[in-house]
Amino acid sequence: MARIYSIFLFFLLNVLLTGAAWSQTTVSGVGSAPLEITSQRLEADGALREVVFSGKVVAVQDGMIIRSNKLIVRYLASREEISSVEAVGEVRIEKSGRIATAGRGLYEVAEGTVVLTETPRVQQGENSIEGDEIVFFLEEDRSIVKSRSGSRVRAVLTPKEKTVGP
Repeated sequence: MARIYSIFLFFLLNVLLTGAAWSQTTVSGVGSAPLEITSQRLEADGALREVVFSGKVVAVQDGMIIRSNKLIVRYLASREEISSVEAVGEVRIEKSGRIATAGRGLYEVAEGTVVLTETPRVQQGENSIEGDEIVFFLEEDRSIVKSRSGSRVRAVLTPKEKTVGP
């Protein structure tokens, strides 16, 4: 199951990384489907090395939809490499019946991690997992769901019905 969620978030990262086309960034391994990002505002700040999409942000690519209040793309001084991508506020990611929600999602390129915080939850059908923090290690195909003191991780796993053959 963790593998399913890791794959889902890997697709999310591909969408977010291609969103930096404005800076002519080349990211290897990213699909060639067009990406459309709409927002009420876009601010680019060269001194801070970031671009901020804000106000009802919607990013769509190849059947995946990412919604958030703000999407922040940070890049290195060379302006050719992305250092991080952060979705903030009412984050919702949908693809093929899978839904991830959180208050914040942060992809750190150098670490190869995606961290969902602020009430994160990943759901596919009746199956879901939630905690205080969900960390995906993309290169290692593993994830950790953490809870703070006094709270607990919660997973709901619904077995599929087996059909009996003749």
